Amino acid sequence: MTPPTPMIIFGDDPSPLAAQMDRLAASGRGWINVTPEIPEDVEVPPTPGVLAVFSKRGPVVPLGTWTASNLTRHGAEPSEVGVQHGAADRVKARLVGTPGEIPSAWRVVQDHPRRGLVARPARDASHVDVARWLLGVLGELCIPPRTSNFLVSVFDR
Repeated sequence: MTPPTPMIIFGDDPSPLAAQMDRLAASGRGWINVTPEIPEDVEVPPTPGVLAVFSKRGPVVPLGTWTASNLTRHGAEPSEVGVQHGAADRVKARLVGTPGEIPSAWRVVQDHPRRGLVARPARDASHVDVARWLLGVLGELCIPPRTSNFLVSVFDR
């Protein structure tokens, strides 16, 4: 599969991202990757490579992923949202009081320094709420200086 050209979300308006989530949710398949935009003149340290198994850190520019819920032979599989990050620690407690704070009705599936944070939004969470959270957490966990924009890649399966 050829990756799509990323679209840019200007600022922290979650509406364009939520619209893509609505579209994929209607089809019951696909995922969306989101990263903060880094200015061209900012040098970004490389993501740990082959020896990453010994590292406690993920990428310094966080990668957020939202997956559409879909039907399986076992029933409905809920949507999930996750973030790979370079915080070198669990982040759930660190996000309290920030735009990336995990809503109490959401279920944290994983909070790991290297593998990242994965959560299942509450069934009644709107895509606007999920998109707002995702943009907020990416902004909080981005280590290098960033612009106010985000790059979004939408994958249809």
